[in-house]
Amino acid sequence: MTSGHSAAKPAGGPPSPVARLPLVASPAPPALLARRPIPALLALAAALLVATACDEDPIGSPLSIELAGPGAGVVGEELAVQYQVRGRRLLGVVFTWGDGAADTLSTEGAQSASGTRLHAYDSAGVYTVQARVEDAVEGAATAEALIRVEDAGS
Repeated sequence: MTSGHSAAKPAGGPPSPVARLPLVASPAPPALLARRPIPALLALAAALLVATACDEDPIGSPLSIELAGPGAGVVGEELAVQYQVRGRRLLGVVFTWGDGAADTLSTEGAQSASGTRLHAYDSAGVYTVQARVEDAVEGAATAEALIRVEDAGS
């Protein structure tokens, strides 16, 4: 009499029921868990993930600056220059007017800023207006615009 439990697979027959069982990892023995505290490892892994995510800082936009001037103006007249900046943590914008004058706009960690700056020139000439934005995450970017200033009688 045979028991019906044969370790050998019969030739040409169906596979043994043992061969179809999935491999399952057995839980770690309690002694191993005592030596490697799982909660501490999970907390460390979570801290590393948070630190990595903070470096990437998906909030905000990549740093950009746009500057648009009137192109031409008259001596003594206030000329308007429009600006638009985007970033992740904007620190500020410095405007230099090409005639030795400069002014600063504080953005205190904003993600965007836009508006108009006014400036009047004392003499005729072609001036390069430059705006430089600084961002705590992205670094710095610069934009320029040319303005031709003529005498009032010209």
